[in-house]
Amino acid sequence: PRSTLFPYTTLFRSIGVDCLVEVTQVPGGEVTSARVTQCNGDAAVRQSIENAVYRASPLPDPPDAALFQRNFAFRFKPDE
Repeated sequence: PRSTLFPYTTLFRSIGVDCLVEVTQVPGGEVTSARVTQCNGDAAVRQSIENAVYRASPLPDPPDAALFQRNFAFRFKPDE
């Protein structure tokens, strides 16, 4: 449940978490891989971020099918 995510988000902000996450998805948005590649957090922070990406699956479709990307990366920095 989302209510359990709040304490982690607050903690991540307080320690200044800054991570790069690489994601692979298939058409339809199902996440097949989520990996934190660079991060100033410990193993528990990395695992929590990866788990959150998997829980967000399926990802929403882009507004234009031509914009679909099987592989993409994003920066997770909750204090921004």
